[in-house]
Amino acid sequence: MTLNIRSQFFFKVFSVFASLVLVIMSFFAFMMIPMQKKALQQIMYTQGVTVSRSIIQASSDAVITNDFGFIVEHNVEVLKHNPSIHFIAVAPLRGDTIWVDQSGWRVLDKPNTELTDFQTDKIEYRIKHGEWGAEGYHFVYPIQFSGIKWGWLHVEFNTDEYNTYIKSMYLKLAYIFTGSMVLIAFIGYFFARWVTSPVAIISNLATQVANGNLTVRSSIVRHDEMGVLSNSFNQMVESLQQSKNKLEHYNQQLEQEVKKRTQDLDTLNKNLDRKVKEEVIQRQEQQQLLIHQSRLAAMGEMIGAIAHQWRQPLNALSLVLQNQNINYQLGKLDKQTMDHSMEKADRLITKMSTTIDDFRNFFKPNKYANWFNINTLIHSTASLLEAQFKSHNIEVNINCEENLNIKGFQGEFSQVILNLLNNAKDTLLERHIKSPYITISAYSTPNGISMTVQDNAKGIDPDIINKIYDPYFTTKDEGKGTGIGLYMSKMIVENNMQGKLFAFNDDKGANFIIEIPIKK
Repeated sequence: MTLNIRSQFFFKVFSVFASLVLVIMSFFAFMMIPMQKKALQQIMYTQGVTVSRSIIQASSDAVITNDFGFIVEHNVEVLKHNPSIHFIAVAPLRGDTIWVDQSGWRVLDKPNTELTDFQTDKIEYRIKHGEWGAEGYHFVYPIQFSGIKWGWLHVEFNTDEYNTYIKSMYLKLAYIFTGSMVLIAFIGYFFARWVTSPVAIISNLATQVANGNLTVRSSIVRHDEMGVLSNSFNQMVESLQQSKNKLEHYNQQLEQEVKKRTQDLDTLNKNLDRKVKEEVIQRQEQQQLLIHQSRLAAMGEMIGAIAHQWRQPLNALSLVLQNQNINYQLGKLDKQTMDHSMEKADRLITKMSTTIDDFRNFFKPNKYANWFNINTLIHSTASLLEAQFKSHNIEVNINCEENLNIKGFQGEFSQVILNLLNNAKDTLLERHIKSPYITISAYSTPNGISMTVQDNAKGIDPDIINKIYDPYFTTKDEGKGTGIGLYMSKMIVENNMQGKLFAFNDDKGANFIIEIPIKK
């Protein structure tokens, strides 16, 4: 595995070195070739200017006088002494073009596009390329005398020497490139070994250190960066060894400390467990006491409610007895009158008995959670205070879905509703609200059931709205409130029924919201 990693690293270093050198050489080669070509073309351009000027200077009089014979004779001589020239053509602005090449001369009576395409007001030139290289260097020189244009001089030079030089240059570059490849391979091999060998050694040692062997050390001795790396590696391993020794010592101390702390923690846990049990028992006793107090307070209020509920039927029963006495004294007490009076008295007594049953069911404890109907419970609880509401002209509105059922402790939930109704009633009476009313709404939600008890008693003071659930906190006069009604209501809803009880004010008064999830 280590050998494979070393080979990969060696190959990468060698490839990077060789690629870098090749890129540099290729850059200089591709830069040199255009420069050499441009230099050769400049030489041919200079040659073309020199030859053209000498021909024009020698033939100036002949050109002006249209002495074609002298022009032909002079250009033939020029071609004899310059075999590298393919042809010379004199194209006057008006008249026929004289063509002179190595085979002879002739007059071109038709325009030659090869010549006319380059006849402009400035010197023009081009290199004609064949399949294997340049075929000729065509040079066009405008003929002017005293600012008057007379025509153009065309001279085409042989490019064999240019092609030979270009081929020689490419061949030399190929030799240089091949030699460089061999040199790069040789130097790159030793350079890569020089770089990768110490790195591979240190990498192998680092692997051993990573596996937990802190006894290894690097033996590389060099006066360069690799030497510095070797010394740094040895210092690092030495530091790791010292840290390991310290860590082992610390671990021993830590084990002793943990053992001691564990013993202390066990002792503390035993004491804490005992204190928690004592606190739980005390809390349970306090909670039972609060529940008992709440029950007693509710019973006191219920006794008053019973008195209100019985006052009207007792008065009616008294009237029935008085009527019986009067009829007896008047001698009108016959069987029909007696039966009618007995039937009326029986209805009154039945109603009073029903009232006693309602109050007895209210205080009947529930040992198990059962399903019960919210609509029925709200109506039966509100009926316990019906006489008090009527005597104080408090309108009670109940808006509840009929088939709204939840699972819980029916008696406890009745006490919550009764507490909220009593609080609303007391607040309405205390603040002397005109046209007082209480609205109870209950409806199903996607997550369960929501119930609202709303009044028009102008709301709860914002300074105390967050304290109303504290035990023994009350805004009523001394002797009129215990301060545990809302506390117990919140405990019943949130602890026993896993719901929520909260309040807020609107522009009419207070709104108490009960949200209870549906239990499957």
